[in-house]
Amino acid sequence: MSLTTDQRICVVGGGIGGLVASIQLAHVGYRVDVFEQSDRVGGKCSSTTFDGCTFETGPTLVTMPFVLDEVFRRVGKRREDYIVLRPVNPACQYRWSDGSRLDIPFALEDVIKNIEQFAPGEGAHARAYLEHAKDVYEMTKDVFIFSPFDGFLEFIKPRNMGMLPKLHKLRFASTLHKHNASYFRDQRLLQLFDRFATYNGSNPYKAPATLMVIPWVEIGFGAWYPEGGMYSIIDGLVRLATELGVSIHTGRRVGSITTARKKANGIVLEDGERVECDHVISNADVFVTRKHLLGLNVTEPKDLSCSGLVIQASVDQADYGLAHHSILFADDYRREFAAIDHGPHNDASATVYISRSVAADTRLAGAERENWFILINAPANGVSDLLNPGEHSKWKGQEQSVLDKVLERLDTFGLQPSIRQYQVRTPDTMAQEWSSYRGALYGASSNSPLSAFLRPRQKSQDIGNLWYVGGSAHPGGGIPLVATSGLLAASLIEQQR
Repeated sequence: MSLTTDQRICVVGGGIGGLVASIQLAHVGYRVDVFEQSDRVGGKCSSTTFDGCTFETGPTLVTMPFVLDEVFRRVGKRREDYIVLRPVNPACQYRWSDGSRLDIPFALEDVIKNIEQFAPGEGAHARAYLEHAKDVYEMTKDVFIFSPFDGFLEFIKPRNMGMLPKLHKLRFASTLHKHNASYFRDQRLLQLFDRFATYNGSNPYKAPATLMVIPWVEIGFGAWYPEGGMYSIIDGLVRLATELGVSIHTGRRVGSITTARKKANGIVLEDGERVECDHVISNADVFVTRKHLLGLNVTEPKDLSCSGLVIQASVDQADYGLAHHSILFADDYRREFAAIDHGPHNDASATVYISRSVAADTRLAGAERENWFILINAPANGVSDLLNPGEHSKWKGQEQSVLDKVLERLDTFGLQPSIRQYQVRTPDTMAQEWSSYRGALYGASSNSPLSAFLRPRQKSQDIGNLWYVGGSAHPGGGIPLVATSGLLAASLIEQQR
């Protein structure tokens, strides 16, 4: 049952984190207003449509579906009445330029079986690896994911003391690549498990071994896709939020957050309108919030997560042999990440990810067409008029060059799609549309053992009654984690009341 309160919440940005927090707080009686700069909410989880095809702009699958279940359970609803998820099988297809190919099925035991058939002897190694990763996930999930995080203080809290004798399992001193190499002899499998560092925009040759939990999460809990496409998640959240009385204002960019006595007390919209409130939740990038909305003297983050180059292509239907999700691996993975770290553009021989959501839902593409979402990891060097006024773009005018490079790379794998129409999205696009600093997909990278301890928490350390949600805040990027950030922020606000 809802409680009553006269307190008002202003939410800056209508991404998943902001919507989830809004739902929880409206349920307990807060007056909640969401202000979104775009013409519709969703943030990175959005879509575009052309030539009869619907294309994702951000996430293309769902992991840890129990997190979305929890969002609805806490307000007395059932997720399946709002969002219908279906298993993706195979979860992903991996290809190498030597012609080898490996499908990763939905079920764990089938994954082990396929790996053993692909590389005899490696099935047992995969089982041991995933069991280790599962242990680390179970050890750390309530500290690093599902609870408010107090950094290094977590290790001296009584509730976490039992974890100390097991800390060696986290392999803090090892990179993910070194950890993976201790299990797998086949270089293709090593590359496959290294790839999971990119799920939060990190480099497997730098990121800590604790990121081993990411492949466990996808393989252990399965890969899922919602009926109607990824934006149906947003539709379901908006429907629930509206039922609970949340007011959603699109096309309303927030220009600043106002404070008094070092506490947030409202927002000022770009058109000059001021809205007073008791709490502000920022679903914008944390650095952008602190630098541009609060006007704090903060330095630019030094190690951003990667950005991306995306080609959305309407392709003539044909038998390309691709799964819903497919990966075409680079021959030199270390070189690819060096190019992301140091190059102005992407490596011409980079790994290519292709999502064809028409494989899961034929309504997402027109007759005789397929909707290809093609992604290459790229440096976070985008610019926007708002965040980097007057700065020269490294991507402007490069759209045709990007397409040519990708088509050349696809041809290496025997893929020659007939493209009817296409759109190119660069780090500039992501910086501009999402106010994501430099187009970084997840804020700061996880390229250090300290990354998890340094990630901004839900409660602002600068300003009272200001709260952070979304991929640049604790616990990180991806649908389940940003949804969790919304749950955590809402719980902390309610506890404070």
